Amino acid sequence: MHRKAKIGMIGLRGWGNVVRKALLQCQNLELVAIWSRDPESIARAQRELPCKACETYEALLAEPIDAVLIVNPNYLHFEYCMSAARANKHVLVEKPMTNTVAEGKQLVDEFKKRGLLLCVKHMHRFSPPMRKLREMVENGTFGKILSVETYTSHSSSKNFPPDRWKRDPKLCPAAPLTQLGVHYIDTVMSFLGKPEWVQSEHRNILKLSENVDCTVTMIGYEKAVATFHAHYVVPAYSRIAVYGTEGIGLFEEGGQLRFKKEGGKDFEIVPVPPGDGLVAALDEFGETLLTGKPYETPGEVALLVVAAAEAAIKSAAENGRRVSLSEVM
Repeated sequence: MHRKAKIGMIGLRGWGNVVRKALLQCQNLELVAIWSRDPESIARAQRELPCKACETYEALLAEPIDAVLIVNPNYLHFEYCMSAARANKHVLVEKPMTNTVAEGKQLVDEFKKRGLLLCVKHMHRFSPPMRKLREMVENGTFGKILSVETYTSHSSSKNFPPDRWKRDPKLCPAAPLTQLGVHYIDTVMSFLGKPEWVQSEHRNILKLSENVDCTVTMIGYEKAVATFHAHYVVPAYSRIAVYGTEGIGLFEEGGQLRFKKEGGKDFEIVPVPPGDGLVAALDEFGETLLTGKPYETPGEVALLVVAAAEAAIKSAAENGRRVSLSEVM
């Protein structure tokens, strides 16, 4: 029988429900313990994927588990990751790793000092269309990349309850960017490498809370530039376009990956298997725990995403000034 790595999980509400159900499809991970302050979340989790329900987070960390899966709000990541490190547990944490570079650096250093894995679940880069785009970039299909354009949105902020943490810019700075835009920031980084500079404009169009609801960000890399549109008051939609001297690649939500080569009349469909990358990101973490294979988005890589977001926030606060990544690192 194939051995699975045993994990505990916290963060059982909202997106945590989706992640927990994805664990049912994993070949390398087994959920054996959970913890939540919410009795309803515990009951729902036990119906869907029965396992031990711990009374405290400390009790979960004391279980004979290989790692902790942390899917709670961003502003809590630092506290719960640090507790896991002190209990000598490996961690897979939801993106973004932290709200600030300072906290991210502390986590990376703490886990490294203890010889523990700190991995961040940037699932978007694991999806088949993004995998294929990366392959096409790397094998020269696009020629020289000039630019990448991304867009992602949904309108959930129109229905946030008054106490929703994403309404508070202190708990969730630049919400559309740090909740939605970071998916593409990480993915494009897997194509183009480390960001060098960032410019951004943030607006609060509908003024439903103190937080912004619209962000437009430009990031410069060694040989290309990418734009990232992220909105919280527009119907759900996502899109990426890669522009190169030898072709154009397009992928949009609900559609197919398409490519138009130099000299071609029309876009041609590029076959890719289905999947959003979630199960793949989880299973690769399991493989890392079982075999020692390096995880694709460890803390050191995820820290660059946090830095890009922090630089964007700094840029927006300074009237769109171009901010070097080194300023926030």
